Amino acid sequence: MMGARPAPGTENPPAARSLFAHLAGARDALVTVALSAAAAVAIGSVRAPATDLEQRVAETSDVYVLPPPDEVVTLSLGYRAALADLLWSHVLVSQGMHTMERRRFENLTLLLDAINALDPTFREPYLFADALITFQTSETSRHEVIKARQIMERGVQNRPLDGELWLALGQFVSFIAPASYLTDPKEKAQWRLEGARMLARAAELGGGDASITWQALGGAGILGRAGEREAQIRFLQRTLAVTDDEELKQKIRAQLDKLLDARDAEKYRRRLDGFRELWRRDLPFVSNTAILVLGPPRDPAYCAGGAHADEPRCATTWRAWAERVDGER
Repeated sequence: MMGARPAPGTENPPAARSLFAHLAGARDALVTVALSAAAAVAIGSVRAPATDLEQRVAETSDVYVLPPPDEVVTLSLGYRAALADLLWSHVLVSQGMHTMERRRFENLTLLLDAINALDPTFREPYLFADALITFQTSETSRHEVIKARQIMERGVQNRPLDGELWLALGQFVSFIAPASYLTDPKEKAQWRLEGARMLARAAELGGGDASITWQALGGAGILGRAGEREAQIRFLQRTLAVTDDEELKQKIRAQLDKLLDARDAEKYRRRLDGFRELWRRDLPFVSNTAILVLGPPRDPAYCAGGAHADEPRCATTWRAWAERVDGER
């Protein structure tokens, strides 16, 4: 009925409701405290044994779970570069963990093989392979040194125009491995010579990067000490032809003056000065490398008919131009 009041005694007074709410809150607080105390006791009871077990038990070996590299490529389902990045991140993190734990990273070369198969042009694994493989907590074996070289050679095969990769490979083969890891004198000498030729290639490709050329120049000294005088001269001449660094040019010219006799030195200087003159007169705004690619300037009208075909100004290649310049005197 509208406006009817509750019967007397059927409604809880405000004081009773407040008491009930207070008792419920206290009960919840006691339950929370009891659960927290039980959890603390449980954690305390297992923590000490777990800590003792962790201190007594340590990893001593690695388990490699990936299939051979070709099958890893299949398992990537087409996401080859993404999987290569993931594995490379794992390599870097695991290398740090293994170093901190003072144990060898046994799966390193297997992982690098898988990364190379997934993304053959991925640059960083090739560039840092020698440092990762040889930077271990125990002695590096000859097998691992050879494996490092194989991986780095795989890099220059897949990136043949990368001067920095050639430089890293040449430095490892000519300097680092013979000085630190190889023991057979004949093998050391062979590696140094092969590394010097790799450095020569790095110097050719690094013409636009003076730092690469400066670092690669040590290969010429290795060739000289090994009695490879002609190879040393070719190394220096090719480097001089591609570098734009004036200080480096002066250094190389001084070395060539010591290696060449007076007649050969004069012939080479005349050829070099003639090239510089043609470069400045024809295309002074292009780089040294660009003018070498474009070839010598040629006057079609003057060279037509064959009457002047043997003159340097009618040469179609720099090789032919150099031979004709040398034959003029």
